[in-house]
Amino acid sequence: MTGDRTPVTINNTAPADASRKKLNRRKFLARTGGVLAAGAFGAVPLRGWAADPINIGALYPTTGSMAQIGVGCVAAAKLAVDMVNEAGGIKSLGGAKLNLIVSDVQSDTTVTRTETDRLISGNKLSAIHGCYASALTLIASEVCERAKVPIITGSSSDQLNKGRSYTFTPFARASQFAKTQLQMAKLVSEQAKVAVIFENTAFGTSTSNGLKELAPGEGVEIVMFEPYSAGFTDASPLINKVKASGANTLFSISYLNDLILIVRTVKQVGLNIAINGGSGGFVMPDFYKNVGQLAEGLQGVGHWNHDVSEEAQKVNLEFKKRTGEFAFEYAGGLVAQTFMLADALERAASTDPKKVREALSTLDVSSGYAAMAPGGKVKFGPDGKNVHGKPVGVQWQNADLVSVFPKEDARAPLMKT
Repeated sequence: MTGDRTPVTINNTAPADASRKKLNRRKFLARTGGVLAAGAFGAVPLRGWAADPINIGALYPTTGSMAQIGVGCVAAAKLAVDMVNEAGGIKSLGGAKLNLIVSDVQSDTTVTRTETDRLISGNKLSAIHGCYASALTLIASEVCERAKVPIITGSSSDQLNKGRSYTFTPFARASQFAKTQLQMAKLVSEQAKVAVIFENTAFGTSTSNGLKELAPGEGVEIVMFEPYSAGFTDASPLINKVKASGANTLFSISYLNDLILIVRTVKQVGLNIAINGGSGGFVMPDFYKNVGQLAEGLQGVGHWNHDVSEEAQKVNLEFKKRTGEFAFEYAGGLVAQTFMLADALERAASTDPKKVREALSTLDVSSGYAAMAPGGKVKFGPDGKNVHGKPVGVQWQNADLVSVFPKEDARAPLMKT
């Protein structure tokens, strides 16, 4: 699995001539039984007749404000397809290889709708994965539901599965992230007083609401609860409010650029406070690149981390070879999702999206790359959520992101700061 060999289609279909060739091949194989071909020198075995590729759609923002994570997701998607194909493809379909068809949703909800429509209408797809950002995935899943094409996603919004039968979410939900953050706050201080700041998006709102609802039951006092406009350029007014709140822990529910600005501003105003950056930007390699030693000891949560299993560590090594970075949560989770699709295709023995959806709905794995999630189990309930889904608490230690919570999933002890 070295290099970048994945055949990737950019939102287009095969030429008409190629389609005719495939059709003629199928007719020929049907007439001959797929075993022998009559030649001038007698019957000879047929060789080199590859099964038609299986089209898998990939919806990610590779331009615009969310492109940094989106580009990494596409790299992970290519890696995952290579892994499946090099392992023999989908054996129940004659070793058919996965063909990745990428659409750039441009970090925009309107474009997401049109690109999802175009991806589905312009290609014969078996399934789709994407978009990572919940605001985009909510739109894409609506289109997929209408078209009856299954979509599997690492997005965490609890809204995603409502009224959907073609949406599958194999990892932790935003509300579960909230509970883990609150429990980690108690590890820092038994008298946990938390300031919650969050971007005013689907991701930020759903996660922060979960924190507010669950805090009393976890014995945590929320002393500040403040939204902000995603993509802001001055965090000083917000952090000064945090300073005045008397909080001993800060929860910042933000994507990468906002979180970098917030952490730097905390340092600039001289605020000594424990920080749990949740998910989003906190778990990206570029977070450490930008804040350096300021990241050491900071905590967060993720739906995946590169040390959750032996398989995850193998994926991490290969991702590092290709990109120079560790496999962040969306990238690693995406590799697992691709193997879940491969499992479903294998059992469905069909490329029909409705049959793939049925096979996904009965997915139940506890080993291998498809089970590469915190806890090591994936089984979808009637609502398309993983009944075993849970987050993992992580911490920056020695320039690496390590799993530290809960105890059964910890790969290193929590470092007190």
